[in-house]
Amino acid sequence: MSSRRKVRLLYQMTTAKQNTELGHGEVERRLAFCRACVGPDTDVDISVPAYGPGSIESRADAAAAVPALMDNVLKAEADGYDAVVISCFSDPGLDACRELVSIPVTASAQAAMHVASQLGARFSVLSPGKARSSKGIENPRKYGLWDSFASVRHTGLSVMDFARDREQTLDRLTSVGRLALEEDGADTLILGCMSMAFHGIDGELSERIGAPVVNPIPASLMMAELLVRCGLRQSRLAYPLVRAPVMLAKAS
Repeated sequence: MSSRRKVRLLYQMTTAKQNTELGHGEVERRLAFCRACVGPDTDVDISVPAYGPGSIESRADAAAAVPALMDNVLKAEADGYDAVVISCFSDPGLDACRELVSIPVTASAQAAMHVASQLGARFSVLSPGKARSSKGIENPRKYGLWDSFASVRHTGLSVMDFARDREQTLDRLTSVGRLALEEDGADTLILGCMSMAFHGIDGELSERIGAPVVNPIPASLMMAELLVRCGLRQSRLAYPLVRAPVMLAKAS
């Protein structure tokens, strides 16, 4: 196990500067939120992509975010960060980024789902939007947590709705969360969107509905810190180190 030292984490946003509604003040607020999730021996910085989608609400949005993520993960390793956290519940580019660098790369959904599986028998994800597609069930299958997965419950609100109205978000999540417990057999909930997670409402929501609510932000940050302090990183048998694709050098 590594000795106690300063750990440097990069919290990698997935929405681009020029396309997102998040201004400088909101990025600073989110940075303060991240820093409050870790201890005094861990430093956190936020990186916002220079190009890509303004929000991620589909597979197409997630795919469009990946080139910038790969660029930034490579830069993070070169800049001396100990680990990178991908901030999106779709976990876009996670496997690809792990092939590019030797530092640990963690992601929001994977970390939150593994935490939730240790708190109860079945978890549900509270997700933005109205569409019911196979997108929401892909990661529980991929991460080997299908037996612990109860459902995805959609809130009917967009990603940007969460950023605009905290009280509406909390009321809607309370209603939908209770349905997940009563109708789907869940005993633990996960906030399945970074915009709602950055409201810091998981504690209040848990009190309202009487079940644990996992916030993916501290879950992913502390998972990254855990890996660094234990001297662990992604297996090269699963994620062989590859050269960065030529397309990255041409991105603008």
